[in-house]
Amino acid sequence: MARDGATGGRVSVAGVGLDRGSDLPLYQQVAAHLRNQILDGRLSAGTRLLGSRRLAAELGCSRAIVLTAFDLLYSEGYLRSVPRGGVEVAAVARASAPPVPAPTPSSTASDDWLSQRWRSVLDTRYDFDLGSPFSTGTPDVSGFPFDVWSRLLRQTWANPPRSACVDMSPLGWQPLREATAEYLGAVRGLLCRPDEVAITSASSGALDLCCRMLLDPGDEVWVEEPGFIEARWSLKAAGAKLVPVPVDEKGLIVSEGIRRAPNAKLAVVTPSHQFPLGVAMNLERRQELLQWAGQHGAWIIEDDYNSEFRHRDSMTASLKSLDRVGRVVYLGTFSKVMLPSMRIGYLVASRLFTEAFARGRARIDVHTAGTTQLALAEFLRQGHLLRYLRRMRKVYAERQAAVLDALRTLMPDELEVPPTPAGLHLTALFRPVLEGRITDREVSRLSRASGNFIQPLSQCYLGEPDRQGLLVGYGRLDAKEAHPRLAAIAAALRSA
Repeated sequence: MARDGATGGRVSVAGVGLDRGSDLPLYQQVAAHLRNQILDGRLSAGTRLLGSRRLAAELGCSRAIVLTAFDLLYSEGYLRSVPRGGVEVAAVARASAPPVPAPTPSSTASDDWLSQRWRSVLDTRYDFDLGSPFSTGTPDVSGFPFDVWSRLLRQTWANPPRSACVDMSPLGWQPLREATAEYLGAVRGLLCRPDEVAITSASSGALDLCCRMLLDPGDEVWVEEPGFIEARWSLKAAGAKLVPVPVDEKGLIVSEGIRRAPNAKLAVVTPSHQFPLGVAMNLERRQELLQWAGQHGAWIIEDDYNSEFRHRDSMTASLKSLDRVGRVVYLGTFSKVMLPSMRIGYLVASRLFTEAFARGRARIDVHTAGTTQLALAEFLRQGHLLRYLRRMRKVYAERQAAVLDALRTLMPDELEVPPTPAGLHLTALFRPVLEGRITDREVSRLSRASGNFIQPLSQCYLGEPDRQGLLVGYGRLDAKEAHPRLAAIAAALRSA
């Protein structure tokens, strides 16, 4: 705000930045700027403004916009007319705010004002780096067909149907639900009907809504130990009591879950590609889990973590495909197989579940952004995703092989690295000789110092870890870089 000496001390509004791309009309932007200046005390009562023609010239807008803004502020009592057509600031009573105390170390560090549930989420210690070449959950997007995707976005929204613009279903765009059902049949062998599919805000958004839908505060929930820590955040936010159930080479030990919490309300599992160990739950354990859920009226949330990226011809069937009583809710995402920033996924459940899900979601989250849904339906229908998946499976299989070779060559006595048939990471378990002299968190810190951060396995435990290891991602890792980057970590490890 500047004063113009040539006009008798009148005030200019040249500092207003008009945003012509905003949904807020220009006259309201001008009025809002002046109103805030007056309420903040920067324009005191009696201050005269430049005339409407001068102001319009400064702002690069029509005089009508300035006059409309003045009329609005006249009616609100912020401005008043003075003789010979002048405009000045009126006397406005401003609410006096109490003085704000200077922050102290205790007040800035305290989260006492947060709910206990939210504090339990924030207090979880979890170290990760999505920018690391060894990130466990970051795919390579350099080969994504952006030209096809952008063309479909333009085409689908050039003349969209009215229903896509104003009354999208909480369960998602119907053509996308149909295309998703076909996709799951082709990629995962999961036969389902479109009315059993709901389009969600990635798998994390679906999990959050399912937790609130199924759980009351204090309900017991089985979680894998070690397990997917992001899932635990949603469960804690819902007020659940987490019961860690150990995982071995056959998957979740169901008998131990029954011993620890037989009346749990829910089990959250990654049976086809367990995170972080990468094992698959065998058929006997799957049947035990389904039998327990059916007998106790419990629910099972199946997170099909990265199972689309198979590195072998065999495919592990989903737990949902064995469900005969409708107790399994299957979650998946398009974000990992396409673009992480898309934040769009799906759930598959019984029609009874999806109908209740839709009614509740309409009151809380409404629906997933429709802009992406229309284009994604065509992307699936035209076969672009299946072709992209086939290409990326070969890329990731090559990268996994390069990481395996480097680890087995550089640290054969320190690490045991079983290959996994799917996913974007390997779990390298410490052998006794290494576990006796250093922790995986210390190795993780060394890796960060070398610019090659690798997550420690122990942070995936809810209780005391019984194994030490490293989660070596390869989604963003060039196969040629595997050996030199891991050699730097091996050298740092030996010098520690």
